Amino acid sequence: MMEIGLHLEQTQKLIITPELRQALEILQLSSMDLVDFTDQALMENPLLEAKEGGERNGEQQDEPNRIDWQSFISKSRDYYEEKGLPREVREEGPHESMVSHQLTLEEYLTAQWKFAASDPEIGAIGEYLIGNMNPSGYLAITVEQAAADLAKSQEKVEQALKLLQTMDPPGVCARSLRECLILQVVRQPLEKRTKAAMETLINHYLQEVGRGNLVKVAKEMELTPAQVQKLVDRLRRLNPKPGVGFADSEETVYVIPDVQVERDGEGFRIILNEGHVPQLTINDTYAKVLLQHSDAEKDQAAKSFVEAKLNQAAWLLRCLEQRRSTIYKVTEALLKYQVEFFRKGVSALRPLTMRQIADEVGVHESTVSRTAANKYIQTPHGVFEFKFFFTPGLESVTQGTVSTESIREIIKGIIKNEEPEKPFTDQQIADQLGQRGIKVARRTVAKYREELGIRSTALRRRY
Repeated sequence: MMEIGLHLEQTQKLIITPELRQALEILQLSSMDLVDFTDQALMENPLLEAKEGGERNGEQQDEPNRIDWQSFISKSRDYYEEKGLPREVREEGPHESMVSHQLTLEEYLTAQWKFAASDPEIGAIGEYLIGNMNPSGYLAITVEQAAADLAKSQEKVEQALKLLQTMDPPGVCARSLRECLILQVVRQPLEKRTKAAMETLINHYLQEVGRGNLVKVAKEMELTPAQVQKLVDRLRRLNPKPGVGFADSEETVYVIPDVQVERDGEGFRIILNEGHVPQLTINDTYAKVLLQHSDAEKDQAAKSFVEAKLNQAAWLLRCLEQRRSTIYKVTEALLKYQVEFFRKGVSALRPLTMRQIADEVGVHESTVSRTAANKYIQTPHGVFEFKFFFTPGLESVTQGTVSTESIREIIKGIIKNEEPEKPFTDQQIADQLGQRGIKVARRTVAKYREELGIRSTALRRRY
């Protein structure tokens, strides 16, 4: 028989509060996103203000009715914790002031076209063609389509196009890769025979050159493989995309490292790069509101509003401080595990997992993942993503576990030192890795080589 009754039961549940969700979001923000976030917080919360660089904390200590915000925060939110981390913050000026305007390809060609086209009709056609080029510098429409759009003859459009193709950069306004390369060859100071051979190579043998069949090309052109090799070398110095050296319509995004690791004598030091992020503090403008002791309804409403905003500001400051602390600790752990990388470079990179860093720092693995997201670290060997340091590894007989990034660097070094006339095959590279105690299959070498952008054996061979 069922009975109805009341029973008390104590359980534990993990509830993600809005404050905790905000803390997690702040932790995984990139450096530039953090700037936008703090700017938004400054607009929404009147108790927050950006600390000016010239302000001194002790300038207004004698002001009456001044509130000790740190004491208030400590009591209400347990905000300030003991901080034993040595931290150095680098202050930098705004990066926007150092970025100069770059000309787009359209602007560059339009400036030249004003002096090149004397006929107003040709000038109008040329302006239309300039506006119909893709970012690589190729004409994106046909002559027939341009003539129909402008209600002009195809001869006039061809005339304007030929004039455009004489402008800088060489190869611009071409309709195909072959035409782009031919336009560049025509303008080079080459012997007549060499120029003719280059044009023949471009018009008839581009695919064979791409496959590395230089012996076949030499036989059909009645040249020696060494002569064809010289022609191919000249061909590779041409620019297949003459428009890529100019700014595009989208704004260039610059990477600002969140952390810098610099040499300091025999060791290293960690610098949090926060000079471009507004340093938030709490505004004292509302001090009198909190100090009022009147029981009037309007004063109570004002004090309730200020206290709510103050609690939001206190939590935000705590989240920002926790973010700094976590990034510093994770970087410190990375420096401990990957110290050989910071000393020698990518070839000394060790296999590393986020769990190892999480155990070292004393946080959950997901916290390390959020810390590494969208963040960069500047090292003596360049700027890298945090996630770059977390790589799997392969077993080595002599060196223990070797990271895949380190293996890629070794492959790059082997290929760099090979004889150009007899480049190593993927199997020979795998054999050399085996001699170093690293057992790697040939197909794995081919995969890493392709990821490095290194061509196959046939395409690397020189005659």
